[in-house]
Amino acid sequence: MEPILPAFIDVGEQDQAQEIRGYLKSCGADIKEESSSPLHEDLEQLLSACDINFKTESEFEGVMNSLLSLILVVTEKRDELIKKFCDKVAEMSSEEDTSSSKLRILSIMLNWLHERDPVRYDVYCTQIKVAGKAGLIEQIAVSLDQVKSWLKMWEVDGEKARKIYRLLYDALKEEDKQSEEATKVMVELLRTYSDKNASEVKDDAKECVVSLLGRPNILIMDFLLTLPPVAALQGEPIYQLLTIFVSGRLADYLEFYEKNKDFVDSCGLSHENNLQKMRVLTFMSLGEAKSEVKFDDMCKELNIGLDEIEDFVIEALRSKLIRTRIDQVNKKVIISSATHRTFGNNQWQKLRDRLEEWRQSLQSVRTSLQTVVPTVDV
Repeated sequence: MEPILPAFIDVGEQDQAQEIRGYLKSCGADIKEESSSPLHEDLEQLLSACDINFKTESEFEGVMNSLLSLILVVTEKRDELIKKFCDKVAEMSSEEDTSSSKLRILSIMLNWLHERDPVRYDVYCTQIKVAGKAGLIEQIAVSLDQVKSWLKMWEVDGEKARKIYRLLYDALKEEDKQSEEATKVMVELLRTYSDKNASEVKDDAKECVVSLLGRPNILIMDFLLTLPPVAALQGEPIYQLLTIFVSGRLADYLEFYEKNKDFVDSCGLSHENNLQKMRVLTFMSLGEAKSEVKFDDMCKELNIGLDEIEDFVIEALRSKLIRTRIDQVNKKVIISSATHRTFGNNQWQKLRDRLEEWRQSLQSVRTSLQTVVPTVDV
């Protein structure tokens, strides 16, 4: 996609720069009235002189759009000017709130630059800073898939990727409606670390684990154990708690809670919510091992009464990770299918064996059909 140059004012570049210079001078900026510098040097001076307090949002937007129109046509030191422009946009103030104007200006620049232009990274970082500070994060693109696509196109290194994920996470976590997206970004941030530097972000790893444990709709969490920063938490209570939610039973959680009640409470996790989540997870484990469970066994495993079984089964069905029905006559629950809580080598081997069984069955069917209806050579 070729960039489209927006039009701001129909005068020559040098004349436009001189008009901006005169305006900034009239506002009290410490800048000379005349300049014979090349345009890129003139723009550096103009950006440096923008440390003034604009009276209105329109005044701010008009000046910055005029500067933007000039920066977009400069070839010398273009990237340096763009970065300096972004810094100024983020820092500048006005007697009126200019947050929306700042985002509009940055959006123009981001959209004008070619989608593979590496300097878009700096523009987007500034967008996140401005939007996050103003509580306007919904006004910019924050989809993790989109951001990952951009980072790949801009060919950023691991350190730069971590910076943008950090900025995005800090902005998203402040918005209640974006908390789920914030957790996704944090998981992606943790993925950028290796065993060598994983210990640098142990606090982030703990925060990420707590966030996912506290979400009632997140039941499969074994992928967290593959993240180096999470692995660095081994030996700590939070890691033990995570392993219980990944592969333990309700009884394991109750034992842990009795010994670590203060720790669970300090994490901000609800014991009642943990119990409900562990009941569903334990029921999934039961479904992996057997196709039907007696009411008495369910009550014992899940620590519930007979009158609670129906409500629990309905709740388990809402997870869409288990298919089951109640047989009231025979006092048992029949489980049609259950998602594996973990999927390791054993699960892959079982899947391979099952596919091999299907292949052999299909081969037998084909052989039988050929004996009934022999193939005819054409």
